[in-house]
Amino acid sequence: MRAIELALILVIAPILGPNFEEAMADEIDIKGAGDRKGGREKVQVHVRHLGEREKANFKADLNDTLQAVWDESYVELGISKTERDVWQAANKQGEPTSLMDHLGLTLDDARSRGLCDKDFEIAAGTGGA
Repeated sequence: MRAIELALILVIAPILGPNFEEAMADEIDIKGAGDRKGGREKVQVHVRHLGEREKANFKADLNDTLQAVWDESYVELGISKTERDVWQAANKQGEPTSLMDHLGLTLDDARSRGLCDKDFEIAAGTGGA
């Protein structure tokens, strides 16, 4: 966000009230700037459960592990986890890539390695006996 835009927001926000401030905070998160609460940076993440066709958006700390973000996704979606579920994100080519071998990484580390950004999916695993 450019300095002029930020200055304009700081002038207009008090006039338009708390709803404007909240909307702008969400817009800043969506653009990737995040926010800091207690010294920890948060970003807006988007999750789709492909089998249930449900979506959720919530803020996650960049220091949260992928496992923690995945677990919170079920809470936000109001859906129970199954053994076959797979946590995935689009790679740089836009193809879904499993994050199952990377669940111990923080969101920040996974983003720096190019494994994910802020859009995730829960898919049913394939295979069987």
